[in-house]
Amino acid sequence: MPEKFYSVEEANALLPKLRPLLERIRATQEALAKDKTVAAVREKASHNGGGLPALHLSELSRTLERDRHQLQEWGLVLRDPAIGLIDFFHERKGKTVFLCWKLGESRVEWWHPLETGIAGRERL
Repeated sequence: MPEKFYSVEEANALLPKLRPLLERIRATQEALAKDKTVAAVREKASHNGGGLPALHLSELSRTLERDRHQLQEWGLVLRDPAIGLIDFFHERKGKTVFLCWKLGESRVEWWHPLETGIAGRERL
């Protein structure tokens, strides 16, 4: 059972903190994915401690881990970092469902059953 259930109002109140966090997660993942030197850095790191490229990758990885941990502390489920898709546990008509929100949306206005995902989104 989830530790935190959000009302629509509570979910919307969290958006000002959530937006920059998700934007940073997306940017960090893109930076890690675009870094074409990962294999070379890993090879060098195994021989000499890594150097600056390895330090940069380590910092990106730490940032990503810290941001994902923050989402876990808030009790949120990160569905798709590339589009900033988040689910909030919510109780609707006596059932546990998700409030569904993604970057670019001004408010939390969607929900879906636990088993359907974004394809099953319905307006509140």
